Order: sequence, then structure tokens, then C-alpha cells
Amino acid sequence: MSLPSCNPRRAFRAPLILVALLVAALALAACGKKGPVMPKLAALPVAPGELQIAQQGDDFILSWTIPERNQDGAPAADLVGFHIYRMVYDAAEGCPTCRDPEELVAAIRLVRPEPAARFGQRLYWRDVAVAAGTGQAYLVVPVTIGGHEGPAAAAHRAWMPPPPAPAALQATAGERQVRLDWTPPAALPAGQQLLGYNLYRRPAGGVYLPLALNAEPLREPRLTDFVGEAGREAVYRVTTVVRSGDLLLESASSPESAATPR
Repeated sequence: MSLPSCNPRRAFRAPLILVALLVAALALAACGKKGPVMPKLAALPVAPGELQIAQQGDDFILSWTIPERNQDGAPAADLVGFHIYRMVYDAAEGCPTCRDPEELVAAIRLVRPEPAARFGQRLYWRDVAVAAGTGQAYLVVPVTIGGHEGPAAAAHRAWMPPPPAPAALQATAGERQVRLDWTPPAALPAGQQLLGYNLYRRPAGGVYLPLALNAEPLREPRLTDFVGEAGREAVYRVTTVVRSGDLLLESASSPESAATPR
């Protein structure tokens, strides 16, 4: 007596037909339902470039490069701004990378970036809420039209005692120039090496640029500014720049001094 034959293709055909019918039923059930239109991943900008954190006095200054391309290589035409997220941690015992920053502390628009400042393709934002003994971890996230967020750039830094500011800044007007003199700090905290000074200038009634007039720290406590415009007042301030370990630190700004070139 022979056993009944079994066709393996026929045995698997019925389950496959049932699966196909189930998928079709689910597709029909979803017809007519509309949800939010989500952007394709490739349409989002790449992460901001060269995110850096500098300390000036007790403040942290974040700077980053504005991305020009999306992840698919197309121009980042839909980029409208950035969200800055922050996490505060214990500088002595905390773990700055244990979790992502979640506190939204700033929303920066490209059209009018205040309270940030734009210089070329870089944006600068000052965090004035840094407490002694803490560290700050940040995410800078690009935002497109519709509020969609792209990939973030991350950085963290611990607060360090800043050096003292220079004193007695004096601006003396000359023929289309201003001479600046100041007094160096009497002493620096242990472990800090003096690198020089940064000088900043603004027009009367204007604001300071985020970058110093000098490309490198000034070695001597004096400078002649030949860029002064005749008949227009210029206002100055100066900071101390030191090295502490592998990091650069800037003091808070000195009191201002103003002069009007002839």
C-alpha cells in the first residue's frame, strides 16, 4: 500500500495566499487616512560644522558653521535656523555624554539671528547662565521649514576659573587712528599661562563683533588701531587670554574706553 504523495509547492501555496490577502486587506483599510507629511531623511541638512565652546569670563560662547548642503548633497535651501539644547552636569563627577541635552535654551533664525551673531558662515551664541563648578553639554540642531530637525552637532565643556581682566584701558584719539593702552593683571591663578590680550571694538551705539580685532593674542598691553574712521566715535574693551592645560580661557571684559579719531 503506497502513502499518499505530498507536493511541497502546493503545501506552501495556501499560507502564501493567506498572507497576500491579509496584506491587501490592511492596505485597503489604510486608504483614505492622512497623516503628517514627513520629510525624507536625505532632504534634511547635514549637522552644523566645527562646533566650538569658548569661555569668556563666566560665559560660554558657542560657535558653529552653517551647513550649506543636505545629506543628499543638494543645497540646504529649506534651512531656516537652529535649536540649541543644553544639559548641566557636575564638572567634578558628572558624565557629559551619559544622556542627550533636552533643555531648549535658544531658537536661532538665519534671517534675524539675535541673540546670536553671524560673521560670515559662522554663528556665535553666548550662554550667560553658566554657574561656577558646572559643566555644560550642548546640541546644536539645524531646523528646516515646518520645524523639522536635522542631525545635531554635540560638544561639552566644564567651567574653569577665568583670569583677571586688564585694568585702566585708555583710548587716545589721533589722526585717523586710536592708540590703546591698558594695565596687565597683577597676578594669574595657579596653572594659568599668559598668552596675551584680545581687543574688541564697536561703533558708538552699536554692538561688538564676536571676533577680536587681533587674529592672535596681543603680546604687549598696547595697540594702535588704524581702522578708526575720522569724526566717528569708537568704543573699545580688552580681555586677558591664558592657557590652562589644553584649553584657552578669556577673562571678562575690561571697562570700556572711547575715542573719536580726527
